[in-house]
Amino acid sequence: MNQRIMLTKKLLKTSLTDMLQTQNIYQISIRELCENAGINRSTFYKYYGSQFDLLTEMEQDLLVSIEEVLAAEDDYSKNAIEQILIYLQKDIEFIRLLINSNVDPEFPKKLFSLAPIQRMLNELMEKVPEEEADYYDRFLLFGAYEIVRTWVNKDHREKPEWLAALLFRMIMAPKEKHL
Repeated sequence: MNQRIMLTKKLLKTSLTDMLQTQNIYQISIRELCENAGINRSTFYKYYGSQFDLLTEMEQDLLVSIEEVLAAEDDYSKNAIEQILIYLQKDIEFIRLLINSNVDPEFPKKLFSLAPIQRMLNELMEKVPEEEADYYDRFLLFGAYEIVRTWVNKDHREKPEWLAALLFRMIMAPKEKHL
């Protein structure tokens, strides 16, 4: 992808993020989005069919980045969690929109279905009794999600390494308990 295309897409993504802070995605028109980004509508339509397509690409970029961080770690270490938190912090406004379900209520399901997250859960669940597995699974997924959501929404967040250490201890607790 050449620089001009990357800049155009970045302007559109920034514009959509800005507009989503005050409007529902259904209220955002392509005309307004393009005006806000300083881009022609015809240029927008070269890359996207709708504002939903743009949002989907933004989500996909985020999910791919998270998956890459997790795939780079062999043992789902505290470092992997920390790297994800650092990544989230870089685009905090968009992350707030996604994680608060203001934009796509299906986002948590997409996140939890990532292969590295599923592998981690399967590994953690190996020692958990079968009758408890569903409960541990929900607790780990949604508990961790809510902790990250709380952290993302803070104006004065703790350092990513602090939260990563906390999450890692909590995530590993079931595995250690049942050893």
